[in-house]
Amino acid sequence: MTAPERTANRDLDASVLNPLAEPPPRARVVIVGGGIIGCSVAYHLTRLGISDVVVLERGTLTNGTTWHAAGLVSRVRGTHTLTELSKINTSVYGGLTEETGIDVGFRQVGSLAVARTPARMDEYRYGPPIARSFGIEVHTLGPGEIAEAWPAAVVDDLAGGVLYPEDGTVNPGDAALGLAKGAVDRGARVVHGATVTGFRTTGGAVTAVLTDRGTIEAETVVLAAGLWTSEVARLAGLSVPLYPAEHVWVITEPAAGAQEHLPFLRDLDGYLYVRHYQGGYMIGAFEPVGKPRSPATIETTGFVEFGEDWDHFAPVLANARQRLPELRDIGLRHYLRAPESFTPDANFHLGEFPELRGMFIAAGMNSQGIIYGPGAGKALAEWIVSGGPTMDLTEVDVARSGHWSNNRSWLHARTAESLGRLYAMHWPAYQAGTARGVRRLPLVDRLASAGAAFGEAAGWERPAWFEPGATEEPAWGYDFDRPSWFEPVGEEMRVAREGVALFDLSPYSKFLVQGPGALAGLQRACTADVDTAPGRVTYTLLANDGGGIEMDPTVTRLDEQTFLVVAPTLYQRRTEAAIARSLPDDAVLTDVTSAHAVLHVAGPSSRELLQAVTDTDLSNEAFGFRDAKQIEVGWAHAWALRVSFTGELGWELYLPTEFAHGAYDAITAAGQAFGLRHAGAFAFDGLRLERGFRSWGHDMGAIDDPFSAGMGFAVAAGKHDAVGAKAIAARRDAPAERRLVSVFVTDPAPMLWHGEAVLLGGRHAGYVTSGAYGHTLGGAVGLAWVDEPVTGRLDAEVEVRDRRFPAVVDVRPFLDPAGTRLRS
Repeated sequence: MTAPERTANRDLDASVLNPLAEPPPRARVVIVGGGIIGCSVAYHLTRLGISDVVVLERGTLTNGTTWHAAGLVSRVRGTHTLTELSKINTSVYGGLTEETGIDVGFRQVGSLAVARTPARMDEYRYGPPIARSFGIEVHTLGPGEIAEAWPAAVVDDLAGGVLYPEDGTVNPGDAALGLAKGAVDRGARVVHGATVTGFRTTGGAVTAVLTDRGTIEAETVVLAAGLWTSEVARLAGLSVPLYPAEHVWVITEPAAGAQEHLPFLRDLDGYLYVRHYQGGYMIGAFEPVGKPRSPATIETTGFVEFGEDWDHFAPVLANARQRLPELRDIGLRHYLRAPESFTPDANFHLGEFPELRGMFIAAGMNSQGIIYGPGAGKALAEWIVSGGPTMDLTEVDVARSGHWSNNRSWLHARTAESLGRLYAMHWPAYQAGTARGVRRLPLVDRLASAGAAFGEAAGWERPAWFEPGATEEPAWGYDFDRPSWFEPVGEEMRVAREGVALFDLSPYSKFLVQGPGALAGLQRACTADVDTAPGRVTYTLLANDGGGIEMDPTVTRLDEQTFLVVAPTLYQRRTEAAIARSLPDDAVLTDVTSAHAVLHVAGPSSRELLQAVTDTDLSNEAFGFRDAKQIEVGWAHAWALRVSFTGELGWELYLPTEFAHGAYDAITAAGQAFGLRHAGAFAFDGLRLERGFRSWGHDMGAIDDPFSAGMGFAVAAGKHDAVGAKAIAARRDAPAERRLVSVFVTDPAPMLWHGEAVLLGGRHAGYVTSGAYGHTLGGAVGLAWVDEPVTGRLDAEVEVRDRRFPAVVDVRPFLDPAGTRLRS
């Protein structure tokens, strides 16, 4: 017998857990937080045989945010990684009652998302290919079929919808209790009423949790304290950007149209969801302008509600009444306004903190804790037990978020938008409209005058594309196939391939490693041999103990004891920690990201242009590929590195920020004779994908070995003392189970962005990791993981918005596979 539907439940019978009266003196794993996430981590740890687990809860179980969750259970999310994390939720919730005796009220009624516009329907069409990749049932519906599925709904304004019959609803508190009961039955322990006051660390690792009721020694600590996680992390000197906001739902009186078998309904264009609840409806909102709430204004006693705010909820309620006309004549019996926590990019935080070994996080669920709880708990438990991630978790890795983003004022401003981003249009390359301009390029004024359209990356305002001659900043016109930047980006790519283009790469993450131990430390950290003569650039990988790729920086030896390490913009925090772990005491690591501007001149005419502003010989014989030299550029001194991620002849110029304007002015003045054009991040990405260059965090990550990723060239033989060397050596000769390949869509119409399914022989074999339009090639191009050890070129198909297009995949890039342009 399924339990009655129940949310906003303050009366869980936690006595079935036999909670401890006092915290124990030690435990192998301490979990801070007794909500759905903390309980799930404990549950999955005990399933993996780790029973010495303690769950600490400041109040009582679920009293933070879990108690007022809406209980929606969805399996298909916007990417393959997120779907990998959500796909097990129905099986876990569906089995808890029999396993533990706790009836969690799971009802597998399905979910239905409806679209008011063709654009929204196009967005929804990205979901079915992901569903099919995971063997999840899905149906695309027209308005008439929606009316059959939801008889009480108005459908004449709809463009269509998507039905996932295997989704459902669950009682949130009971679900958490069931997970906790499963953990306790296998040896875990629960402590109520214990507040964490600090942590003890030794040698860069956490060793104990301090509470107001004693100290617990621990090997591993998991922060799963919901909206309080950022505040708890600060006690350990750690950064977690998440921030509270008000989330609202209402429950109606009984309604004739509210049938228990109905799938729960999402009307994203109306900013609302609707589910059956005790003979009536529950209506929830993710309104476009949310209401952030300072942590200092939220009581710590648990089960917090803020009272009614009908003016704020009125627009969403009006949309709900338009979709379900019977709501106009039905009363509302419960209004809930309570705190949730949101992150700046609407992805949660999961994994080990890069700065502190043994300290993990699972928090910032953006009101999706019930959806991700089982999968996030399982993934984190496997990481703890295995010593490393067992799946690609880059999208949710806490290290993606720089320390700069954990600023309460900035988070307050961004969270007003973050809440609504869950239901706003999920356009590719979408730019946030709030809290912009936090990090600015030294040349922002020059670039704006050149017609830059600025986009945000790790807080930096960097040019996405340029429209020369524009009198104001170009507007972002979103589209799944031909966005407003399509033509300008194509022209920028053409000029980079045929003439010369100027990029500002100042947001690159940049570090100096100096001292007597610098070389030894970098040799331990890097897969390649960086013991080169001064003035050489080495492309390398940073590996983990399992042989996976932690990062892919370049290392330039400036002199005997000084090295410049350059890594992707988005992974400044991760790179710093990865290098620091390998350095001895007589080496110093300094983050110089903000100290140096980087101008990149690329294209067949780049040598001629630069030669016009420097007296250094730039000939191929005097300045070869991967050479690095100090040169004069106009009135400035710069380190010039002959490398280019565009695949063309080019130089990266590193110079102190105060000299950036002078160097820029000299280059652009000389560039008039060569047809120099400014180019932005979109062209840069398109150029690198045509050339098949990998990008860490998009195309490869911590679970991928260098050889399957096509990065074996960055692994030096014989480096037995480097991190991960033994695991990498074992992978070198192991049969490849999958391969990262280049993919090209031979039909010129569609665009690739990310996550599109790749089919080999008619079956789903993988997905696109990053995509763009290859203007040089005349069609969409990208990189994709496929589950076959591809060794050459194969015919394939790519599924774009539920339509299949002919394509080819190849282990070699489609443009200049021999790399002659770089070396010319």
